[in-house]
Amino acid sequence: MSYLIPPTGFSASIDYRPPVNMRPEWAHLFRPEHEYKKVRLGVRQLRNVFVNHYGLVIDNGLLVKGCAPNIGSGSYDDGFYYPHWRKAMEQMLVSRFGRSIPSKRLDDGRTYLLIHSPWFSYYFWITECIPRLLTVREHLKDVVLIYPEDWGRLPYVQETLSLFPELQLEVVPSDVHLFVKDLVMPEVKPWTPMFIPEQVMEVRNLIFDAADARAVKAPFSGNIHLSRLDARYKNFANPTEVTDLLDEFGFQHVTMTGLSIFEQAAMMRTTDNLVSITGAGMSNFTFLQKGSNVLDVTNAGYLHHAKYKFHFKKLTDIVGANYRVLFCAHANDPDVIDYFLQNLVADIPVMRTELEAMMS
Repeated sequence: MSYLIPPTGFSASIDYRPPVNMRPEWAHLFRPEHEYKKVRLGVRQLRNVFVNHYGLVIDNGLLVKGCAPNIGSGSYDDGFYYPHWRKAMEQMLVSRFGRSIPSKRLDDGRTYLLIHSPWFSYYFWITECIPRLLTVREHLKDVVLIYPEDWGRLPYVQETLSLFPELQLEVVPSDVHLFVKDLVMPEVKPWTPMFIPEQVMEVRNLIFDAADARAVKAPFSGNIHLSRLDARYKNFANPTEVTDLLDEFGFQHVTMTGLSIFEQAAMMRTTDNLVSITGAGMSNFTFLQKGSNVLDVTNAGYLHHAKYKFHFKKLTDIVGANYRVLFCAHANDPDVIDYFLQNLVADIPVMRTELEAMMS
């Protein structure tokens, strides 16, 4: 095991600010966190390793440090190391000695690149995968990207990778594990709710530059409500009342469905006031303009949930947007087991007060 790029630290700091509508009883939720300042990331060169279909890497019987977030220790740790190690080891042993699960050997003299992990969505693409790719930007002509077959149905992945035409792809069918002779693995930040300012700004600049080069127009601008009507969970339990209120304040109701990653970024850059229920779409806070305003509508259960990090708020601190939060009771739907997926009951008078203050 060696390093193509040795581990280095980061120097930029997050300018933590309390929510604009901060209350004393929320102080425990919005304490500044500086764990990111201790992070040092590099690019590992590995030989003869096992890579499971989720991107976990086993070398000499252990998970390789930096192959995935949340497998270390610290204030963010959720104890994922052991179950992930055990599952990946079982997959490796069955792939090597059994026949019940498929595997493939990549030992054709080429060097392969890994940038994904078991956690994957638009959020993780923006906050983890693209930063890993950018770490080896100068070496892309020399590597072949391990490309899970499922990525072919994700426009934001294809749109981003089109910015790197020199990059070759190795399409790996679903549920196929890999034995890789030569692997380049950029280390990922250690915890998913952590942001490293330099990485956020690198992604922001990459997508803005691409949008500008393509003369992408913002499909909407001004006052935006990021609607979740196309999502299965976490909507408003009183949607008509909320819609009528937002209409009164001149908000446009927008879903990201059908918008390219460049259109989403262009829209965020021209947004003045944004209202959204907490969700992965808030990854696009990366592209907000300095001085814009955000109202994060979230579950009141988080007031007592010590592990929730209000990580989207950290994005507003990095880009200089103004953050407000509105805690709402949830609907207690017995068919939704996880409380954080429950629909939210917006208190309309309180929401009106927040909108008036935000837009004054």
